[in-house]
Amino acid sequence: MRKWMKSGIALCLTIVMLTGCSFGKGDTGKENEARTLKVMYYDESSFFQDYGMLYSALYPNVEIQVVNTNQIHNTLMEENDNDYDKALAAFIDKEQPDILMLEPTQVEKLAADGKLYDIESYVTDSKYNADGLIPGVIDAMKGYGGGNLYAIPTNFSTQALYYNKDLFDEYSIPYPTDQMTWTEVINLANMFPKDGEPLERVFGLKMGWSKELSEMVSLLARTEGLKEFDENTLQMTVDTPAWASIVEQAQSVLKSDVLFYDDMLYGGGEDGIMYFEQNGDYYSNNPFFSGRLAMSVDGNYFVSQIEDAKTYAQNPEDIVENWDIVTAPVGSQNPDVSASTSYYNLFAINAASTNVEEAWKLIAYITGDEYARVKSKVSYGSLPLRTKYMQLDSDRNYAAFYKLKPMKQNIDYNKIPERYQYEYYNVSTETFNKVNNGEITVSEALAELQLRGNELLATGKMTKEEQEKYWEEQNQMYMENGGSVEMLR
Repeated sequence: MRKWMKSGIALCLTIVMLTGCSFGKGDTGKENEARTLKVMYYDESSFFQDYGMLYSALYPNVEIQVVNTNQIHNTLMEENDNDYDKALAAFIDKEQPDILMLEPTQVEKLAADGKLYDIESYVTDSKYNADGLIPGVIDAMKGYGGGNLYAIPTNFSTQALYYNKDLFDEYSIPYPTDQMTWTEVINLANMFPKDGEPLERVFGLKMGWSKELSEMVSLLARTEGLKEFDENTLQMTVDTPAWASIVEQAQSVLKSDVLFYDDMLYGGGEDGIMYFEQNGDYYSNNPFFSGRLAMSVDGNYFVSQIEDAKTYAQNPEDIVENWDIVTAPVGSQNPDVSASTSYYNLFAINAASTNVEEAWKLIAYITGDEYARVKSKVSYGSLPLRTKYMQLDSDRNYAAFYKLKPMKQNIDYNKIPERYQYEYYNVSTETFNKVNNGEITVSEALAELQLRGNELLATGKMTKEEQEKYWEEQNQMYMENGGSVEMLR
């Protein structure tokens, strides 16, 4: 994966080269008057690296003051009954930022409380060019705002199903298409041969990281929009026929010999068979890059990794060339949405701001054409908010990245008991391992998860001191067992 870090000087030089303007020439007339904008963000240096330096290069007379949200956890939580919503509201009331960087659940709460400014009139202005935004983003934002538009994101990520056309052609198998379900994708994968020498055989599909039943269940359930618990009642919801069907499907998939798992790169996993030469480079050992994997579900960053492989692999001529993408698998009941599509860094305007015009000007820039053009050349790992700046070849189905809307399944984990967050993953893994070993049935496993999950959800929120004590106890137990007990996540 390409790594990049830029110092302030290097980024400034990049700004000048990419924007084609010199410092101080972005303002004329009244624009030259000094103005101040207060922005709520999690870290000042990160804000200026991500947004502020670009904007300041164009508008040097705008002084941007960043108010750091760390104080919410450091002091305000204790002062507000360990309630994050109250602490956030207290922070906004205290600091009075003009611009707020929020998460979807925070937009929902603050909008309902009348704390956000409706920006729809600005977004629909022809100067903003809302038509250039990725499809569905405005509808998604209105969903968070109860039908009104209060925020616009600057970052977007998703997954797609990458496939090797040459392998499909070789075995006369039809190509995958957009909006296929997991069942349809798995059926395609099963058309590929499952035999052959371990160091030469092909695999039909990579859809996860490991051969854990709990991981496969979580992936399939998430695609169908199933949740382990109801965040409003804090009650588990896994002991149902829908979850039982998901577990049975996951078992069936894992019993087939069609999937590739990452542990196969390191000795073959549980069967001990060697599937890849251990002296190969990173790129040749990736089965999709080397032409031994027909389909792989990966993020948008995978495009850049394929390009890197063609440059840095020991044998670049062996790297896959004839590949394409379709949308990531969708749920059977919701074929237009994806659980892997996420908008983040949502920017909104404080309803109490006396500087709305200036606040919108900054938001319009960091969600607009010019910012997308610049960042598409220097960023990595997220997609531009505007489709025309993909800067990729025209021979592949890159529209797959934008075709699906995000699944609305945002959970405000600030309201979820910490012990559930720390312990349920291991509880789930342990319980489904017992299913794999034949110790309990699927029905018994779901009943056990329902019971143990409810116990964790009933533990209540912890104070900062209680969390520190909890981890001290966990570390002590770990040390007493000689480091042989797996730490809770």
